[in-house]
Amino acid sequence: MKRLILLLLLLPGSAFADCVLKNELRGQRHFVCQAPGTSKKVHVLDLNGSYAETAYFHGYFLRKEIEAGVLRGVQVRSERAFSALDSKSREQLQLIKKCVINNYRASVSSDFKAGLKNLHRGLKDAGSSVDWKAFEESNYMVEFSIFADSMQRQMEKDPKKASRHVFASCAPYFIGSALTKPFKLLARGLRSIKMGCTGISASASSSRDGALIHGRNFDTGLLGFFEPEQVVVINRQTNGTTSVGIASAGLHYAGGISGFNNHGLSVSLHELQTEGTKISYGSEISDVAPFLLHTVLQKARSLNEAIAMIQNRKGFGAWTFFISDAKTDETASIELSGDTVVVARRAKNKYLGQSNHFLGTQTSQEGYEYSLNKTLETRARLAHVEKALQFDFGNIDAQWVINRLSGHTDELVGPRAFGRTTTKLYTAATHVMLPARQEWWMSVAETYPTNRSHFVGFRLLGPNQNSPVEILGTTKAWEDPGKASWYDSMKYYVQAYLTNEQDHESIAGLDRTLQLLETASRTSAQSDVFEFPYEFMWARIKVLRAAKNIEKGHRETALKDLNEAQMRMTTIAARLGPQLHAYENFQLDMWQFRAENLKPQALQSSVARNNFKVRATELLQALILKYPRQTELYDLQKSLQQVAQLPIVLDAEIRLGTVE
Repeated sequence: MKRLILLLLLLPGSAFADCVLKNELRGQRHFVCQAPGTSKKVHVLDLNGSYAETAYFHGYFLRKEIEAGVLRGVQVRSERAFSALDSKSREQLQLIKKCVINNYRASVSSDFKAGLKNLHRGLKDAGSSVDWKAFEESNYMVEFSIFADSMQRQMEKDPKKASRHVFASCAPYFIGSALTKPFKLLARGLRSIKMGCTGISASASSSRDGALIHGRNFDTGLLGFFEPEQVVVINRQTNGTTSVGIASAGLHYAGGISGFNNHGLSVSLHELQTEGTKISYGSEISDVAPFLLHTVLQKARSLNEAIAMIQNRKGFGAWTFFISDAKTDETASIELSGDTVVVARRAKNKYLGQSNHFLGTQTSQEGYEYSLNKTLETRARLAHVEKALQFDFGNIDAQWVINRLSGHTDELVGPRAFGRTTTKLYTAATHVMLPARQEWWMSVAETYPTNRSHFVGFRLLGPNQNSPVEILGTTKAWEDPGKASWYDSMKYYVQAYLTNEQDHESIAGLDRTLQLLETASRTSAQSDVFEFPYEFMWARIKVLRAAKNIEKGHRETALKDLNEAQMRMTTIAARLGPQLHAYENFQLDMWQFRAENLKPQALQSSVARNNFKVRATELLQALILKYPRQTELYDLQKSLQQVAQLPIVLDAEIRLGTVE
């Protein structure tokens, strides 16, 4: 903590900054706390009572913020995902969604449903016109997105089995090969509302000053909706438990993201993918995962109690509940795949890292990742943080966790802006909690990536005080002073991602993304850094732009795009080739082959085209041998054998997050 305290002393008066009471109703209070030295604020709700009893005030106090926040983001992303389908497929999948959510609704607790109704009532009383049906549905969509991913996976393997999965809980919808592609498109669109995340739990034994530290990045496609209005929800209950949840406006079960309680428990939730999704349980048997973890925070007094609650309630999708207990100095990673619950890992007086793949034997059999680069990046993040925790054992503090979660090291290749790094371009928030001290640090997102922002520190105070929290000050993550322009370049890549999410269909939309990538490259070059993500994704989008111009009959423009893309990929191979992972070299050869294939036949070099194809095929075969469960590799293998590459290029997903 010494470096962090030093930083606080460098900010005159910051430790004495106040929170301002903005609203009060029936003893429930809403404060706005200014992050010292920044223009950003954090909402703090100081509420007396349980989740359901206090949800009304969350809605009433934060109407404007909720209307523009994460629940709106879920609606926007969901509507966009369904609008990508043809009308017949959309109608069928809307019916399936309705059935699945009806089953969720019948399975969850009355406490959860009462909280939703009370939050909506608070919104309405504050003057909102938000529709109940759309609002309620938004609270189930993250679980439905896991179901959609699972259905895509199962239909590609066994359409009949996938059909039976739905038939068991729904009316006899026919789900066959005709819906395989629509489910793929839907799953792709809904992936933007998922929660990635890197977690760190460092025991008191491993820390510099004897305090357990639990930290996490919250990585989500809801970037742009989550971080503008961050909210701390304090629940002071009559059962003697006080909990602190750290989330965003509208996530009234804030402890389902990150949080801690006065019994020394700290928690974070991490999403995965599974074929073992569960659609329904008996009445009030289960709960959506974020609310289940929030309930753990409000009711559990020990790690064992928390584990028992999760084992009893189970769930619908694929999750890891990452929980630390400061009283016993231990941490556990509890993995959930539908109704399969396992304590995958548990450590005492040590440390654990967390990412987004299953490690338990039972859950791993059902788990998967949607691409090889996702497989690589989740394992690289976990290996990186656990190696760092081991290396610095005994010297870890809150500043160390902030630095590590805000890092830009790819464990497989070295320094990188984004990709297989702990900082994701869609990291919406970073939280670091010290539960024994009732303290936490949170990024306030005045820039991108968000954990390049200031972190403001808080300490929870007792009830009936002028302010529910004390502001400890602010700090920032460490950065190499010799690479200021490289760090500055990262915001342009994040903006390119947000721009691509908004419009990746039109030429104009692609041009806006390309311009931001060019700015990122120029800025990074000022620190003498040639960034693979910036350069490769520029070339990758140029090939897509060419394909769209071919569709429009603009062949001269398309040829210019293809030549520029190939020149950039040739430069990447020359400058970085030996340093790249085999999958990255495969991508270069594959997209060189596709670019050559899209040229008019008279202008193609058959020798170059075949050389690219042969090298790509050889690299891919080696990757398949190493990662035989990664089904997307087999799809890529088939695509390389297709004569016409144009439809493949047009259909291929742009993934700036994993650099594909």
